Amino acid sequence: MRFALFPYASALLALALPAWGENLTDHVQTHGFFSHALAVTDRNQIGMAHTGRWGNMLTEAGVNTTLQASPNWLVAGQLLWRNDGVEPKKLRVDCAFVDGTLLNENGHQLALQVGIIKNPYGFYNMTRDVAHTRPTILLPQSLYHDQGRNFFLSAPGIALHGREEDGANAFTWQFNLLKPDVNSPNMVAFMVGPQNGQLQGKTSWLGQMMWDRDGGRWRGGVSLGSLSMHYQPNPTDFFGAGRFTGAGNMTLNTGVLSLEYNLERWSYTGEYSLTRQMRNSFNVPGANFMDRNSTLEEYYLQALWRFRPGWQSILRYDVVYVDTADRSGVWFNQVSGQPASQRYAQDWMLGLRYDPTVSWSIFAEVHHVNGTAWLSKLSNPPATTRPRWNMMSVQAAYHF
Repeated sequence: MRFALFPYASALLALALPAWGENLTDHVQTHGFFSHALAVTDRNQIGMAHTGRWGNMLTEAGVNTTLQASPNWLVAGQLLWRNDGVEPKKLRVDCAFVDGTLLNENGHQLALQVGIIKNPYGFYNMTRDVAHTRPTILLPQSLYHDQGRNFFLSAPGIALHGREEDGANAFTWQFNLLKPDVNSPNMVAFMVGPQNGQLQGKTSWLGQMMWDRDGGRWRGGVSLGSLSMHYQPNPTDFFGAGRFTGAGNMTLNTGVLSLEYNLERWSYTGEYSLTRQMRNSFNVPGANFMDRNSTLEEYYLQALWRFRPGWQSILRYDVVYVDTADRSGVWFNQVSGQPASQRYAQDWMLGLRYDPTVSWSIFAEVHHVNGTAWLSKLSNPPATTRPRWNMMSVQAAYHF
């Protein structure tokens, strides 16, 4: 199935236009943001930060605009320029959609979105694009992989979303029918290794139900989805060599449980995810792990302390196992000859944040990591990595 989104979006926009009238600017909001992060490691590389040398880890600059055509119609979009030291630096449309309200009465809301839509996944995915909405410089890399940032953030598709209120409880939900954005060298490296072929997204779905009680004292939810893609090898890469076409298919059936408890000074957050990864049709002798189904286990626990006005500290333990049947990576090392540490990562993180004004945020954090599962393979060739490593990073972020 291919999504011919622009005709549908144009039709919805045409319906909304008459409601704008002559005072369009009264219904326009524009916001922007900029952030720059530096890092240093004692081993391995992240962004352009090398061992013992500070370097750029991440620079982001973006602008977003919303047009409130009427109480029932919203048009929104965001442009982003991003430099992570690995991916090509270019402007990207993070999201661009038309949102039409179908029902809004007596605590019941129902709406439809068409376009490039944010993907509902865990607590942070819908807002991960803007630095000041993140509790730390890096989100928990177990669930919110920066290697697959574009893949997770948004995708062209259609979504239904709604909200129900019942006393102290509020429930929000969203269901997306989408075609994943997999056009990324980092995503290729993440899924099949540093090869020269291309990934192509296939019809997929994501759904989420979130619960909020007592104005956010308790928050919880579940996210479920099935994301599919096809790998088309280049004749020059490993999978395209000789008569082995290596044109494989991959499906990620994923689920996330999320829970948070908020007090005046403390917030406790945890998320747990299992993802069944199904692969077929690679058919590459000597690389039978490429057609092997596996289960990824990912979770983190964190505590955030608001110890003074404008200041907060955070402690997090973040874990990912690429294959629950091979948590140590020993089997993977035996069949592939690559380091076992690619198959796991256990990250202790201590962070500090200071918000001197409403517009500025300053972050600092240190990581002690065992494993390299979430490091980019493009900047960290497997044979050069070290399993135990440390990182320090700082970031300044501005938004208006």
